[in-house]
Amino acid sequence: MRYLIALIAPLMVAPLCAAEAPKDESKITLGVGVGYGPEFVGGKKNKVSPIFYADYQAANGFFAGMRGIGFQAEKGIFDGSIALAYGGSRGDDVGNFSDTKSKFKGMGDIQNSALLNLEAGVNLWDVAHLSMGAELKLNHRENGHAYHLGISAPLYSTESNQISVSSFAHYADAKYAQTYYGVTAAQSLASGYKIYAPKAGFDMGSLTLTWNHSFDKNWGISSSIGVQRLFKNAENSPLTESKTSPTATMVVGYSF
Repeated sequence: MRYLIALIAPLMVAPLCAAEAPKDESKITLGVGVGYGPEFVGGKKNKVSPIFYADYQAANGFFAGMRGIGFQAEKGIFDGSIALAYGGSRGDDVGNFSDTKSKFKGMGDIQNSALLNLEAGVNLWDVAHLSMGAELKLNHRENGHAYHLGISAPLYSTESNQISVSSFAHYADAKYAQTYYGVTAAQSLASGYKIYAPKAGFDMGSLTLTWNHSFDKNWGISSSIGVQRLFKNAENSPLTESKTSPTATMVVGYSF
């Protein structure tokens, strides 16, 4: 049950990094803003959190920053990327600065892992972009892997404004579902939650409306509003307090 803002921030700010620019130029993008959403995935209490974003995109496809360290490429209507990243933790102190500080007491820690992130996409007749990806753990593999599908479509586009809608579905394998949503016998004794053993399946989906505005070649703003819905394994978990949650972000970015 990772912080929602940490989970979605790179996705919401990515359009700032991908704004129109010559393909043969490298670019650094820095961003700062705020995000609104539940304190943890499935939490009922929402909060405002700061968002900080940094990304380096080289002309040859190499990138480094919040997305990890990797390489992306395009060929005709197809695109893809591969990256090394780090994350996926959960500690007993996940709610240290909130009323939910005891939420995961007795559940133990989930250690950070080195991640291999794979992404592939295709433009569908210039009216939508379909993508699929995988988050594969290189260590702590007992925590499981996750996969996702996404589709986005432009609704309105000018030289300085782009409005788009996107949908996202997240799939958890059995180990991942057990790690983040399940409760073992030992955890049940320590935490008081009932034993829960989820199976592999889609655990989360979202629908988001995004607006990107460019003030000039350097400055821009990215904002979004959306809704997240937990499915199957996640919604039935004793750790889940709310199945549906609002999300919102606003980030100002500077590229040079």
